[in-house]
Amino acid sequence: MSRSITINCSDNVPAQIQLLYSIETLENLQTISCSVNEKHFPIWLQLRKFEMQSLKEKSGYTPLYNEVNNSKNMATSLFIDQVYTDIMLAEKLVVKQVVY
Repeated sequence: MSRSITINCSDNVPAQIQLLYSIETLENLQTISCSVNEKHFPIWLQLRKFEMQSLKEKSGYTPLYNEVNNSKNMATSLFIDQVYTDIMLAEKLVVKQVVY
């Protein structure tokens, strides 16, 4: 089932972008599939559709690196990170803190 969310972009890129997303979990792999739900979207946003994956563990979700999402411009990469954060908050899913 698709859900809708509006993402407030960062201060450097003032805009609000509406997305449709769905979440699927297969064993311990969560996949969030997103598509931009705008007729006119910013030129800096180089992807209309993208996916983000997380590993589901007892203490929360660990986001997994996706080279396709990060192969575009910096604004697009940062936007995808913001989308992930906003969706996880909206769904009340805990993201594990990465300790280096």
